Amino acid sequence: MLRTGFTLQATPATVRAARKRIVATVRSWRVRLDEEREVCLALVASELLTNGLVHAGGRLTVSLVLDGDILVVEVSDTDGTLPRRRPADHAAEGGRGLTVLDGLCVLRGAEPTETGKRCYAVLDLNAPAPHQEPAPAHALGEEPGPVRWTLTPAGSRLLTALP
Repeated sequence: MLRTGFTLQATPATVRAARKRIVATVRSWRVRLDEEREVCLALVASELLTNGLVHAGGRLTVSLVLDGDILVVEVSDTDGTLPRRRPADHAAEGGRGLTVLDGLCVLRGAEPTETGKRCYAVLDLNAPAPHQEPAPAHALGEEPGPVRWTLTPAGSRLLTALP
């Protein structure tokens, strides 16, 4: 299992730099990322980092954990308000982050911490890259149906090893 982390001051420039650093770190662990997987990882990192920038500001702490093909990307911030799904019309600039994460990750979530919250996303780097699918009903303002996700055995081991 490989782990690393870093802290940054939340600004648009540092969010861009952190996204690149996350991708570079995963590559440095000799994970082969094709172009689609790299874009997926960068987008997941952007969503988590931007959430911290927009809703908390201040310092963000990034943690990466790799176990086999399972990667956990975590971003902790000082705002204790957990992310929630909001309706977004077609002209809205925001409000789609959780839907994006749902489409790209094996699992995602958030939990309160003593100093704010921790948001995480779990990626299976061996799975085929997701392709564009129609937006789920809840992204269009309708009530979501039952939550469906799968977790590989490696992902389960990894989640139990997290603090």
